[in-house]
Amino acid sequence: MKPKSSVQLAKEAFLRLYQAGEFVPGSKIPSENDMAQRLNVSRMTWRKAVDLLQRDGLLTSRHGSGTYLLEQPHRITYDLSQLQSMTHMIDVAGLQESKSDIVLKWDTAPEEVQRFFDAPSEETYLIIRQVRYADCGAISASMCYLPKQYSQGITPERAPKSIFSYLEEEHSITITRAMTELFIPNRDDPLLQLIHPREDQGVFGLKQRHFSSRGVPILYSLDYLRSDLFSFTIMRTRT
Repeated sequence: MKPKSSVQLAKEAFLRLYQAGEFVPGSKIPSENDMAQRLNVSRMTWRKAVDLLQRDGLLTSRHGSGTYLLEQPHRITYDLSQLQSMTHMIDVAGLQESKSDIVLKWDTAPEEVQRFFDAPSEETYLIIRQVRYADCGAISASMCYLPKQYSQGITPERAPKSIFSYLEEEHSITITRAMTELFIPNRDDPLLQLIHPREDQGVFGLKQRHFSSRGVPILYSLDYLRSDLFSFTIMRTRT
């Protein structure tokens, strides 16, 4: 096993102090010199560890003031039987989306996607990979497969923030039904890694097959969300 770097060890040492209650969310942490001495590392090592903790959504730097622990966001629960876009879910959670990294490419799809669209293996799709961020770091990562007949006009410069809204506005298609599978992705899943979860931070996945109001397969998506921000329920009845 590859040994951990001094930066990673410094990050983990800080997390142990945090989990032990040494630091309070929303409070200012000690100076760079004080933290380096406390963790017995160089200032440069601690500075790099702070970069990792900021990327994880635990710390934030305020110009001229110092480095602070972010307040832990409230965890929002959704009814899984209600179909909602990712954009709407984030808005309802009260999270202020700071940015969104979107990557587009044309390629063939995995066999499961081909079966959903009942398409030949050589069929190509517009694949949209999107990572959304808030002040607490990356909050979700998605991989969507959109058939070419519904993706005309989408370019890197005109990538839609919400595919649901794009389909309604550009193609007059409303997604009214989705078959959703809830699962826990492997920690080495490349899509999960884009969220940069901490070791104590869970991520769950939604594998979704979306249909139009006419029952036509429109969109296949994988959506990964941080479990400290989102949770889901579903009403079950006995007949």
